[in-house]
Amino acid sequence: MGFLTGAYLKMQSARMRLQLQNELTRIVSQMNRVTKQIGQVERMMTAQQRNTNMAIQAQMQSAAGAAANHYGINFDSMGSIFPTDSTSAAAQEQMKKMQLYSGVQQQIQWQGAQAQSVWADYFDMMRETQLEPLKDMEIALGQRKANIESRLKLIEGQEEAAKQMEKSSQKDFVPEYTGQG
Repeated sequence: MGFLTGAYLKMQSARMRLQLQNELTRIVSQMNRVTKQIGQVERMMTAQQRNTNMAIQAQMQSAAGAAANHYGINFDSMGSIFPTDSTSAAAQEQMKKMQLYSGVQQQIQWQGAQAQSVWADYFDMMRETQLEPLKDMEIALGQRKANIESRLKLIEGQEEAAKQMEKSSQKDFVPEYTGQG
């Protein structure tokens, strides 16, 4: 009877091991897809944030250029920015324009920093809403994978025990040829 029980348990353990291995393969494949998707979303968000920062910088430069034009400041010729005679009325007017321009430039810098901060918060929120579910799924799949791997070790142990049971019971089927009945 031990031989049949061992053979049956060995067969059931092998079947269960194959099922668990198939499930493990599916989980690992799903984990790989989720990990790849996390990387793609992260790269997309990083590129969008970089493009947004570049656009803000371009707008700041454009605004600074427009302000310089408004005040009649030409950065191409340094002589027109800082006149040699600082006591003349024209020089005083140029210094006043430079001070006004400096104030506008500080305002532009402040607004640019504020815009970058708002966009950084936006991208952090987007990362959280788009990446957290994927990361949660990745963690859940990792836990399922660990569970299946531990079940596989148990099944392999049961399979080995069933083989031993089958082997030890085989001696019961060997007939005695001693003739002593």
